[in-house]
Amino acid sequence: MTVSNTTEAVEPEAGAQALRPHAEDAFADELKALAAADDRPRPARWRLSPWAVATYLQGGTLPDGTVITPKYVGPRRLVEVAVTTLATDRALLLLGVPGTAKTWVSEHLAAAVSGDSTLLVQ
Repeated sequence: MTVSNTTEAVEPEAGAQALRPHAEDAFADELKALAAADDRPRPARWRLSPWAVATYLQGGTLPDGTVITPKYVGPRRLVEVAVTTLATDRALLLLGVPGTAKTWVSEHLAAAVSGDSTLLVQ
């Protein structure tokens, strides 16, 4: 038996569509409004400040009246710790039983931090 150690990129079939839009596409208006209102310091290579990332995940109203819908409903402290962990360049591991929004949160964190939710690692 021969095992190949090469990794080939698998291209999606022509005309293939995602089951749902990526977070950065579905919530583009909210991300744009947050970027415009965000005057806080940002870590290197981040599109938004930690405050804006936490606001994007937990929702709120911006000074211009834009309403940011909550993407995660739960203890604010969990989101603050997750964002702070990433901002200080440490690894973040989300643990929990199936169905507790780990993938959902990681997708939205990636969208808010880098603008590309396809960069998450599972």
